[in-house]
Amino acid sequence: MRKMVLALTVMVVPGVASAQSFTVPAIISPAQAQTPAPQPAAPPASFGNPASPRPDVSAPTVGASASAAASASVGAPASTAPSVNLGLPGEPATSSALVSTPNGGVMTALPSHPPPPLALLSPNGPLTARERQATTIAHRWRGRTASPSEGANGSVRFMFGATVPSVVCSPLYVCTITLQPGEVVNDIKAGDAVRWLITPSMVGSGSNQQTVVSVKPTDAGLRTNLIIATTRRLYEINLVSNSSSYTGNVTFTYPEDAQAAWQQYQADAGRRYADTTLASGQNLASLDFNYALSGDRPAWRPLRVYSDGIKTYIQFPRTMLSGDAPALVALGTDGSWFSSPTKQIVNYRVQGDTYVVDRVLNRAELVSGVGGSQDAVEITHSGGRG
Repeated sequence: MRKMVLALTVMVVPGVASAQSFTVPAIISPAQAQTPAPQPAAPPASFGNPASPRPDVSAPTVGASASAAASASVGAPASTAPSVNLGLPGEPATSSALVSTPNGGVMTALPSHPPPPLALLSPNGPLTARERQATTIAHRWRGRTASPSEGANGSVRFMFGATVPSVVCSPLYVCTITLQPGEVVNDIKAGDAVRWLITPSMVGSGSNQQTVVSVKPTDAGLRTNLIIATTRRLYEINLVSNSSSYTGNVTFTYPEDAQAAWQQYQADAGRRYADTTLASGQNLASLDFNYALSGDRPAWRPLRVYSDGIKTYIQFPRTMLSGDAPALVALGTDGSWFSSPTKQIVNYRVQGDTYVVDRVLNRAELVSGVGGSQDAVEITHSGGRG
């Protein structure tokens, strides 16, 4: 490899009161370093004359002059030269002085102040009254202060639709957003997809399968928003990165879940009522069904006989409504193999397909027809409640 020698050139920064100099390195070859340094050239007579053409301010060539700069004293004073305009096209001019180096070259000093910042975005255009009203509504909704609550396993739980939730994440840590079971992500959009790493995944199986969106920032002090489109709803979430705090796992509660639970409760209550309540509105749990039927089997034979402790109910098939209705009599406790029990007339009324008797019957008989075509069905209470 060829050996290289490091040479030093002197540059003076204007604006320093003591006019102290410092060195700038230049790379030259060993052959150039051994070349005798030429004497500094005198500036042209016209240098500094405003009417004269501007001298060449390009940097001196690296060669003998660079070697001469290496042998020059670091503290040697440098002469000043006319100023040059360093302004960018379309920007105000920035003046900067020209300085000459000990080897006769001329170079430009640093500007006295930094260049103006560049605008990364175009200026905003005016908004119409309707557009301002729309943005006001959006800002008001995003400014809602509905507070989160503590969920299962230390998660931060937001009510969906109450506010725009904020998820705080830290660099080198992963935050998660857990969606409703059975909800599937269709699309995810982030305002800053370069400095935020966002990936969906699934946890669980079957009806308990849930989508979990992992969020990881690459730096602190970042703010953006996240849009998650699913098979059920659209999420809008604020993302904030902080080096010392993060929320971990974020979950949601949904108003429609509470409404669905209430509807399910009402449906279950309706089924329980239908299973335990007769058409008359009587609760089966408070009724006594310990009645037995004996005798003939006519078409009007009762379907069931029961009592509520005050009245007795005899329910018939619906076909009885279009035929002859049997007569009801109460039977006494007397009678034997050779004699019939005493028959008593009881008060009852017909309600649809049911006889409602104004007393609790222990023994009764339903009779239809006369003579040899007579049909009789005996009703006997067997005791207890069932």
